[in-house]
Amino acid sequence: MSRHAYELCTLLVDDTYGELTSRIFEVLLCYGRLSLPALQHHTHLSYRLVKHGLSVLVQQHLVLWYTSSDDHLTLYEANTTVAYSLVRSGKYIKIAEAQAGEFAGKVISDLLLLGHARVGDLVQAYGVGQSRSTHDRLAATRGPPSNPLSGLSEGRNEEQSVTLESIYGTLCDLLRTESVSRVHLSHFRSDADNRSEAEKLVPKPEEYKAKSKREQDAQHEAAVKRKLKEWKYCADGEEGEVEDLRKGKKRLHQDSEPRRPDQKRQRLYSPLIQEVVGIPGEVYLPMLGETDYLDSNLILRVNHAKFVVLMRNDHLVDLADRIISTSTARVYAQVLRALEPKVQECREEPEDLNKIDAEADLGSLPQVSTDELVGAIKDSSELFNALGKSDDGRLDMAQFDHPKKRRKKQVISDNGSVVDGEASLDEEEDASDSNDEDNISDVSSDLDEVNGEAEFDPNAMPSFSHNPHRDAIRNHLLVLAMHPLSFLQHLPKTSILPERWTIDFPTLMKNVIHHTLLEIITSRHGLPAARLTRILFDKGKTDEKVLCSTSLLAQKTMRSYLLPLHKAGMIGLQEVPRDNSRNPQRTNFLWFFDPERCKAKMLEETYKTMARCLGRARVEGEKVKGTVEKASRSDVIGKEEKFLGVQELEALNVWREMDERIWGEVSRLDDLVACLRDF
Repeated sequence: MSRHAYELCTLLVDDTYGELTSRIFEVLLCYGRLSLPALQHHTHLSYRLVKHGLSVLVQQHLVLWYTSSDDHLTLYEANTTVAYSLVRSGKYIKIAEAQAGEFAGKVISDLLLLGHARVGDLVQAYGVGQSRSTHDRLAATRGPPSNPLSGLSEGRNEEQSVTLESIYGTLCDLLRTESVSRVHLSHFRSDADNRSEAEKLVPKPEEYKAKSKREQDAQHEAAVKRKLKEWKYCADGEEGEVEDLRKGKKRLHQDSEPRRPDQKRQRLYSPLIQEVVGIPGEVYLPMLGETDYLDSNLILRVNHAKFVVLMRNDHLVDLADRIISTSTARVYAQVLRALEPKVQECREEPEDLNKIDAEADLGSLPQVSTDELVGAIKDSSELFNALGKSDDGRLDMAQFDHPKKRRKKQVISDNGSVVDGEASLDEEEDASDSNDEDNISDVSSDLDEVNGEAEFDPNAMPSFSHNPHRDAIRNHLLVLAMHPLSFLQHLPKTSILPERWTIDFPTLMKNVIHHTLLEIITSRHGLPAARLTRILFDKGKTDEKVLCSTSLLAQKTMRSYLLPLHKAGMIGLQEVPRDNSRNPQRTNFLWFFDPERCKAKMLEETYKTMARCLGRARVEGEKVKGTVEKASRSDVIGKEEKFLGVQELEALNVWREMDERIWGEVSRLDDLVACLRDF
């Protein structure tokens, strides 16, 4: 990442967790991986302060650590991905509330603040009332375990509105939608360290039985990727349990024998809990009903990758709303919602490295059928009149029609036997014409069979019933499939599978990024500049004369747009001399547009702008620091007019309004970063 990105991450950590953590985080960004003594040397802090700051950063997953098995030296490394995600905390909470309710947003908010937490600690922090027998049992076992989340339940009334069932129901909903995930030891290590550990566990390449060394290396690489995937999704040894959570099933107690009421629960020990979080193994396992419960030792964290997928879905729906229509965007939102459980992250690595540059296989992508969408969209009244009618022949609908079955023809061989063959298109047309004539003659020859007594061919193809609701939804799906951005991909009906729809996300996001860059160029330099950029993107490196004739602009006017674009770093210029004289008159000037270079330039400018916005917010906050601290007191919150003076109230309101505008601008800039980098 760039210098401005490091500055932005440091400001976010400082704004959220304070100066001590931001100072340690900044040193790790500048110097890279450091040990504890080296970190103490560069920060000029005491051993106690450095260790305290590291414990906070590790708890928040802002710092990754790895202990080598050779020299047992622990190295620490800054995690810029999670640090930048601090700017999206509000978006994560809003998405969780829209999916699973207001209480789910509170759970996500607490997990974002804490980094990760145990289920048992979350239940106790929300202050769920216990029964009398539960209190007696806790007293007999010398009370519940220590609760590090006790601060979350401060200020709550004695009469709790949150029940035990609602807490477990919300947690199961978040686990089912993969908004939260279980914590694994690999989540505290970098990708390179995880790969080195995985290579130690899987067999060596020479241990595989393969014909060539290339096949051995391929099998070894596949085993390493499989192990990394198991660690990433916490699926090592517990695939069935994770699948049950996704399907909404809660864990059952491992003891099949019924327990007596006075019998203590089994002590559970987790190496991850003891070594990483530092929580003792003896826990109280709250029950849900008679048999179902979520293990209170289960450690949860926010799944940032899944929230990025949800943000991408919202971005695509908004884009379809702006480009096409609101009704079509509603249908597209249902498609994305149906594919959402099948997409775990935005940029998934292909299993076969040889297929990276190959054309995407649509059959292997997540799919949804038309019948599923028709059943999910109940009200289609606004979909009927949302699309206009086009002239006949202007749209090629042949690619979206259902393939017809080819008629089998009989071919007589030389020895007189009958051979089945496939009729050609001309033969099918002739056969259909002859069949139509035969059918007409048969009907007209017998007038007594008109009143329902005619005998129809049972093998004839039945006609599809007209369904206006289905047709309206399918028309909007076809509009999305035919759009230049390729919002949807159509998979025709086969003899086995129904009509399906899928999304080729790499191709779609490549088109969306290109569309976003053109929008930025249009807003900054005008529509002719965007037209020149589009021409350079289509044609590649182009001479000025060819570009002038293609864009239908005068050379002087064209240069007035090309030079600002080149100065801003949007396009590039290559000089190709015709001879060794280096004379400008004997030189060809080739203009070109590099999307990756333009995207990197836009990201760098966006990081810089976001860092300047946060710096400005800090300066404005320092001006009214005393008033803000006074208004943040628990006895002043909600009674500002009583405890604050007129000038203090005015200064506080001005600061709050400015801070809200600054963070709103930062949020809009984050949408651009997400589109160009994460989606």
